[in-house]
This record gives sequence, C-alpha cells and structure tokens, in this order.
Amino acid sequence: MRKARIAVILFLIGILALPIWAGETGKAPMTKEQMAQMKQQMKGEFSKCQVCKAMVPYMETEWWWGTNHEVYDLKNGMVVMHWIADNGNVSNFHKMCGEMKTAQGEVMKMSQAELQTKLCQHCQNMAAIGKEGANFEGVETKNGNMWIVTSDKPETVNKIHTMAGETRQMLGISQEKAN
Repeated sequence: MRKARIAVILFLIGILALPIWAGETGKAPMTKEQMAQMKQQMKGEFSKCQVCKAMVPYMETEWWWGTNHEVYDLKNGMVVMHWIADNGNVSNFHKMCGEMKTAQGEVMKMSQAELQTKLCQHCQNMAAIGKEGANFEGVETKNGNMWIVTSDKPETVNKIHTMAGETRQMLGISQEKAN
C-alpha cells in the first residue's frame, strides 16, 4: 500500500514539473523559436528523470501545455489538483498518467544511489517524504487528477508544506491554504 502511495506521488510530481520551463507570468510571449528551444531543453531535462520522461512524447500537444494546477496546504499536508480544459484529450492525459505510474513502479525498486542519479531533484524530494512515512492518495478525475499527501509527524508535515511551496513556485501560482 505504501509503495502504491509513493508511486502516485511520483507520478504527480512529473505532472507538476511541466510548467517550470514555461516561464513567469506577465512576461512578453515567446517567439516560435524561443518556444522550440525551450521545448528541446525541457525534453532533455525530463528525459533524465525516470518518472518525468514519460511526459516527453506528449510535450508537442496543446493540451499538455494547457494543463491547469492548484496546490493547497492542509493542516497535515497538501492537496494538488491537475486538469485539462480540452475534454477531448482527457483519455490521453490519463494515458500519460498511467505511463508515469508504471515508471514509478521501477522507482520503488531503486537504491538510494539510483534515486539520486535517475530522478530529478523534485522527484527525489517527494520520494524522501514517502520514505518518511507520508501518506499519498491519488484520484483520477473526469478531466485530470488529484492527490493528497499527509502525515501525522510534525517534521514530515513541515517538509510536505515546503514541497507544496516549491511546487506552487515551480508552477507560478500563489500560495493557497485550505483548512
């Protein structure tokens, strides 16, 4: 059960990582050449991570770039939601998520040394929270997914809140709290 929870969280981390390369809001739109260069950089970086590399084949789609996200702090953890506006591609989004979940199964078998060389820093941090006993619960929704990460240990809750803040920063969204 714990391995399944960690797999869910690693899958969703990959989804969260996609907008990191999209730039900050409020900047002038990118030229086609800048966008092409950014996509190539992202593909190169994502290809290095056991989990994130499952997104690479989908990075040329409009729905991938249009994924929406919300991240909220909970008293004992965080909740993260992802959805796409193009309902015609929800099956593709869920397929990508399934591919990432399969990749996460391999992550659970990795040694600490392999985790450091085969995962991006964001995925490493989430795996570390899982090893501390955080609880992960994922739900596939009609147009995306949602996952909840919680813990009864105050020190782990603090780390989850730190990860929530880092995730919001990566996604360019404001800090939001739920109670």
